[in-house]
Amino acid sequence: MLSTQGSENWAVEFIRTDGEDQPVEEVFSSRGDAEYYGQCAWASPGGRGIEQVRVRQLPRGPWLPVAPASVCGGIRL
Repeated sequence: MLSTQGSENWAVEFIRTDGEDQPVEEVFSSRGDAEYYGQCAWASPGGRGIEQVRVRQLPRGPWLPVAPASVCGGIRL
């Protein structure tokens, strides 16, 4: 069970081009970590078919869009 007191738990959701949601169960300790993961996954070869990436603070925060990245971990994609 997640505690909401002082919680910094963030989830990532991938929206596919076919309209299907592809939720990610991993929970990240900060928004920056969640966005970084989403951007890198989206920009990788496995990210084909992903239209949008969103993050939100758990348990009930609003979904926030993530901008696409052209660089991940210092490697130009």
